[in-house]
Amino acid sequence: MKSGATLVVDALVEAGARTVFAITGAGNLALLDEMSRRSEITVHFLHHEQAVVMAAQGYARVSQTFGVAVVTTGGGTSNAMTGVLSAYLDSVPVLVISGNESSFHCESELELRAWGVQGFDSVDAFKNIVKTSERVQRGICPYVSVSRLVATSLDDRMGPVHLDFPMDLQRSAVCDDECLHNGEVAHRPTETIDVTVIQDLVKDLQFSTRPVFYIGNGCRKPEIQEKLIELLELTCIPFFLSWSALDLFSRNHPGNLGTVGIYGERAANLLLQKSDLVVCLGTRLAIPQVGYDKRDFARSAKRWVVDVDSRELEKFSNLDWNLLNLDVGIVLEQLLQQFAREKQVNSLVQEVWTSEISSVVGTFPRFSDNEIGPRNPSFVHSVDFVRQLCELLQDDAIVVTDVGAGLLSGHYTFNKRGSQRLFTSQGLGEMGFGLPAAIGAYFAAPHRQLVCLNTDGAVMFNLQELQSVVHFQIPMKLVIFNNEGYAMIRVSQSNLFDGREFGSTLASGLSFPSFEKIAEAFGFEYLKISNDSDLAGDLQGALRVDTPMLIEVMMDPKQKYLPRLATSKNRDGSLVSPPIEDLDPKIPFHLLSEVLGEAVHESSIRIER
Repeated sequence: MKSGATLVVDALVEAGARTVFAITGAGNLALLDEMSRRSEITVHFLHHEQAVVMAAQGYARVSQTFGVAVVTTGGGTSNAMTGVLSAYLDSVPVLVISGNESSFHCESELELRAWGVQGFDSVDAFKNIVKTSERVQRGICPYVSVSRLVATSLDDRMGPVHLDFPMDLQRSAVCDDECLHNGEVAHRPTETIDVTVIQDLVKDLQFSTRPVFYIGNGCRKPEIQEKLIELLELTCIPFFLSWSALDLFSRNHPGNLGTVGIYGERAANLLLQKSDLVVCLGTRLAIPQVGYDKRDFARSAKRWVVDVDSRELEKFSNLDWNLLNLDVGIVLEQLLQQFAREKQVNSLVQEVWTSEISSVVGTFPRFSDNEIGPRNPSFVHSVDFVRQLCELLQDDAIVVTDVGAGLLSGHYTFNKRGSQRLFTSQGLGEMGFGLPAAIGAYFAAPHRQLVCLNTDGAVMFNLQELQSVVHFQIPMKLVIFNNEGYAMIRVSQSNLFDGREFGSTLASGLSFPSFEKIAEAFGFEYLKISNDSDLAGDLQGALRVDTPMLIEVMMDPKQKYLPRLATSKNRDGSLVSPPIEDLDPKIPFHLLSEVLGEAVHESSIRIER
């Protein structure tokens, strides 16, 4: 006989879990007590359940396994939902175990809003933001439940799973024999593939004159990366990277064309629209990637999309696209086999297309004032800071970003070197992600350099976790871009609401503490970088410090995040969304038409300039 809590910990250990993030509460006392007595498991306590799940996310992303978060009932469970939804949208495997009231309440009070003292139907609340949500019940072995949930989180398109664990069943004894008769862990059936479809794709790749791959986070697994690298070397076809896959290849790779999308690079967006074949591998092609009208994405190209999630492919079912609902690793394996037989790649890829690529990239330099906007010498431009940071980072550095400057300038500028890792919350894009996710990353790889790119607005959402950084003596370099509020919101207010600012600036309702005093209060070392003359030397010294450090970077509050695809409002009040190649700052129509090799899109013409 073993308690339910013991069986859950047994299952976690068997599955390979060694690190758990948690907050203690009445609903999870028995489970955490069992963990405290097990040498195989280490529990790290944070200060908010949202942060607990985000830390588990960071751990999962860096360790390339699953994260574990344990929360209590009531508000402890509801607080976790933002972190869970974030993991769901970004396909991060996390097991969330929530305590609940005793099973009597969970079984007999289903129609009530409140169960017992502070419980509620968390399974129903979570079911649409996890892959699977279930509750431990009498007669069901929790060992089997945990084993099945962990397998589910890692299978197919990965994502979070949820186990609701009534507090009495954590203590109740369960016969070992019951664990053998409560079902087996489900395994995904072996996929079959239509070889003729792959042959069609190979022909398209062979006869295309302007082909590109678009590589996403679905290619992250090491065994898939190996196949991808082999295919790129074999075909010499250039590629774009999604933001989630930005750290798979260096910017110096000869085939790397950069990133496309709403905040993509102008040269990359233009090359996308000039291509005649786009093969998307393991990316869900969300609006930030394809623009506001998916029909206009690579409008002159034949489009293939490989995605393991059939529901994501349904977004394109009404379009004349080629959709493959398969694991990208299987498709890459088949492509390699087909190319090995054919031994033929269109030589024009190395000739005409390569020349066109060089011309476009040379015409629109990534870091020029014409692309990222003018510099104000009294402040630090966020792109210039990240460029300097990238030069100084160690080859194994982990960079975690929050939204705003950290996200946009970080991903626009980052240049992967060595085994460096970059990640953020992309699907949900919630403020407050960066700090707890960086804490989780630290526990997955404590000997790697760690930097968190944050902002004055976003860091306030989980400011309490500064105490966790100090408590665990994490040598994190926390960069806070100070631009006096919500810069992205100010841009939208300027474009769509005639510049009326409300709740986005110091003058319109926001306020922030002195970050120097915050650093002192929590026990961080502090550095303020006010302009470019302070940047290089001060930053180099700060990165060498082996203790927690807060680096405040003073940005121009009027700095915009450019280039950007911006919806515009005409004088008659109509909103116009330009095609993906027509980024701000705008370039003349004659130049846009010349580079594209075709007339300017009608949506661009409708925008009053």
